[in-house]
Amino acid sequence: MKFALRAAALATTLSALALSASAMTAIEDDALSTVSGQDGVSIAGDLNINIGSFQYTDTDTTGGSVSFNNIGVKGMFVMTIDILKAGDAGTAGTFVNAVATSMAKYIAPADVGTNLTNLVTNGVYDGASDVVQFAFPNANLDSKLAPSVTVGSITMGNSVGNKSFGSVAINNIDMQGSKFWLWAH
Repeated sequence: MKFALRAAALATTLSALALSASAMTAIEDDALSTVSGQDGVSIAGDLNINIGSFQYTDTDTTGGSVSFNNIGVKGMFVMTIDILKAGDAGTAGTFVNAVATSMAKYIAPADVGTNLTNLVTNGVYDGASDVVQFAFPNANLDSKLAPSVTVGSITMGNSVGNKSFGSVAINNIDMQGSKFWLWAH
């Protein structure tokens, strides 16, 4: 009896799947060209990274070691992923424009053009490829949500009893406004 009920349930499930699959139809190229959608992808995350220890060892004859123990990275982030077209610095929504805007925050506007030319002529970027942009937009999040790094203890390898120098915390790392670009070459 139980077998018959399971077989009937399985048959019903398979029938439902077959009916839903038959509802899918092909779309012609001209009809597909009129389809539009949202550009880009957004990602949000809650970091909870734990690293047991990071150890530095000095290999000199009088060297020693220091360990950073119980390292934690915790907090939230929001990230967008977009495809930026190639193009020139005057065209909004292009990779070259995005890089020019970022460069202008750190160097004189007159020097941006030379640096953009170096980026392309040195073969790092071909000037024609689309680029994937990973960005941490200004999401107006409370700074208490931003990632923080903690180190539970710092110990010396050659100290008697591995005495601790204490702990370290780097709090509320605000990454909003940061951008990273990825392209093939």
